[in-house]
Amino acid sequence: MKVSGGTGRGRKLKAPGGSRVRPTSDKVKQALFNILGDRPEGAVFLDLFAGAGGIGIEAISRGAAQAVFVDASKDSIRLVRDNLTMTGFEARAQVVQADALAFLRRSGGSFDIVFLDPPYADDLLPLLEAVAAAGILKPEAIVVAEHFKKQPSPQSAGPLALYREATYGDTVLAFYTFSSQ
Repeated sequence: MKVSGGTGRGRKLKAPGGSRVRPTSDKVKQALFNILGDRPEGAVFLDLFAGAGGIGIEAISRGAAQAVFVDASKDSIRLVRDNLTMTGFEARAQVVQADALAFLRRSGGSFDIVFLDPPYADDLLPLLEAVAAAGILKPEAIVVAEHFKKQPSPQSAGPLALYREATYGDTVLAFYTFSSQ
């Protein structure tokens, strides 16, 4: 695992051991940020189910003003902190150990980009509906859900509508925005 673009390009990140955490592959991460283009510049980025923090760190490296990393696992939180220290991005990061749904219920943040990569067995629709209902999205926000290709992308979740999908091997990136846009 390494940072693929921006100011931290080429820096290696610690990867989790075992099979409990499934980091986004470098290929999928590169594709995600190619699709996002310059949107991360100056953005406030939320990395739900952060794992080792690779996606949020990539966002900071590519110019995000701030990234918030949320994961329920103590081990994942430790990895995120280690990776932020190794990249020197701690000042632009907030790390929160919490269940994603609990975080959404109490968050007072306002985000430009939300990335969620729940365990592949989790149903995406309730998570997307929780993101939409939490009041954390800026008007032009994008929500990206990474999931297993055999799991369909919900066409909508509350006011969010699917506007793009990209498949890479067994991984799908589903892009959502407010349906009025």
